[in-house]
Amino acid sequence: MIQKIRNSLLLQFICIVLAILIVLTVTLYTSFIYVKDTTRNYAETLADSLLRQADNALGLYEESLKYNAESLCQFMIMDDLDTVKDDAGKAKLSSYYSQIAMRNREIVSAIILDSDLNTLVSMGKPAKLSDRQTYLRKEADLNADWYFPEDDNYYYGFFYPVYSGNGSNMKQQGMCVFILEPWRIDGTLHNILNDNMAAILLSDSHVLDLSFRVFGSVPADTTMADLKNNDDYVYREGNWQNGIRISVAVSVSGNTSGSSAIRNLIILASVLTLMFLGVILFFSYYLMARPIRAIDRFIAGSIKHPERRLNFKRTDEIGKVAARLDHMLDENQRMIEEIKEGKIRLYETKLAQQKMEILAYRNQINPHFLYNTLSTMRDMALINDQDSIAEMAMALSDIFRYAVKASNIVTVGDEVSYIAKYARIIEYRFMGKIKISTDVEDYVLDKPMIRFFLQPLVENSVFHGLESKMDNGSVEVKIESVDDRVEITIRDDGCGMDEETLNNLRSQLEEPKENSGIGLSNIVQRLRLFYGNDYTFDVKSRVNEGTVIHISVPDHITES
Repeated sequence: MIQKIRNSLLLQFICIVLAILIVLTVTLYTSFIYVKDTTRNYAETLADSLLRQADNALGLYEESLKYNAESLCQFMIMDDLDTVKDDAGKAKLSSYYSQIAMRNREIVSAIILDSDLNTLVSMGKPAKLSDRQTYLRKEADLNADWYFPEDDNYYYGFFYPVYSGNGSNMKQQGMCVFILEPWRIDGTLHNILNDNMAAILLSDSHVLDLSFRVFGSVPADTTMADLKNNDDYVYREGNWQNGIRISVAVSVSGNTSGSSAIRNLIILASVLTLMFLGVILFFSYYLMARPIRAIDRFIAGSIKHPERRLNFKRTDEIGKVAARLDHMLDENQRMIEEIKEGKIRLYETKLAQQKMEILAYRNQINPHFLYNTLSTMRDMALINDQDSIAEMAMALSDIFRYAVKASNIVTVGDEVSYIAKYARIIEYRFMGKIKISTDVEDYVLDKPMIRFFLQPLVENSVFHGLESKMDNGSVEVKIESVDDRVEITIRDDGCGMDEETLNNLRSQLEEPKENSGIGLSNIVQRLRLFYGNDYTFDVKSRVNEGTVIHISVPDHITES
């Protein structure tokens, strides 16, 4: 089945369409779930916010009542209970109460009790505490009850304990009671709902619905119990002041009117996408898949029958492809032949170039006639007892014999032996002023090395670092093996180079020029020829201190 799909463009496109449908279905389902979760999260957040606002509003109102109670009961705080025994004191209290009631019109009564619950004074509308409310509060308390026997409506009662003294000497003198009409608290709860589709309930521990307010399209005849059990509502409840409970129910769907529109848009977009996919599938098959299949059959047959041609009567892109296919096949065959010939010529050119480069390096120091002449000079020097001349001629003869070797690869030992003979000539030439020494590990003596590799480096140190130096000088050649690599260090104590000269030298070594002789550029070219990029070549130098050249190459090499 998989192979059949791979061989058919139409089946592949159908699979793509099916994949798009699957992704669209998953996206649609995920979108609905996301909208649903987002809507409920918003409703939960709103419910928590409304509950918090109600708690804060009622808390502020309680603080206002505490302030008024303290103002009214100053005589008790000052421990002056005799104030209410005469008419002047009662008139003064009545005046304070009138001011408080004028600012807080919901306060209809005020009762001041002593610590034994005896009524010291009663102001405003005559009220009576029920048996369940007649006890001394230690802290502020707000509840609801029927405080007027002739009135069937409930009222709020705010109980505030009055203390005198401070610290450990505090003593409760009694209690102040405000009887409140419910409209102030009910209005506060109503304002909290604002324009949200929600309901809020204030009830007490006796399961008395003190205040129930709804907003929006919440049914007027519903109860908080109905909303609590409704899945479309988020229900939250809290506690406030000795059993007075605030409950909030927020509609999930009613407070996110945009979610329905989003769902409708998602459905509409899905239907339109399906229609476009159908059109694209039709277009792809009849106008693309079938012509391409015909072209494919033609190309397959043109290998055996190159004389055949396509005859499409179309002017679009596929028709142009069919019209130019014959010419392209001819051009393609011609280009293949040209590419083959070009690759062969390029390979032969590169091979000849490498051979010529190797031959050029090999022939840089290859004068055979000098070898024969030096042998004659040595014999004549021995006849005339000129041992030093004979030794120098012999060393130079060995150098040229080493130069005419055919191989480009020698051992480290061969190169070190060659350097020893070269060092002998340098000592004679400079009358012992310049010394060349070698320090080579026995392990690396048999490792392969490019022929004429060390001598140009030593020569560079002699003639550029030591020749112009007034005092004696030395060149040290150190070769060691480190982690399957041959590490070569050429160190001299010559004149050295300043920073600018050193930077120019490093730039030249990064891009060595052709036919640059047997100097450092020549060495770098040969390193690239035999090692590619698997080498390092570093030069360090200081004026009047000398120069250090460090080279690292693999401990194996293959001659081209």
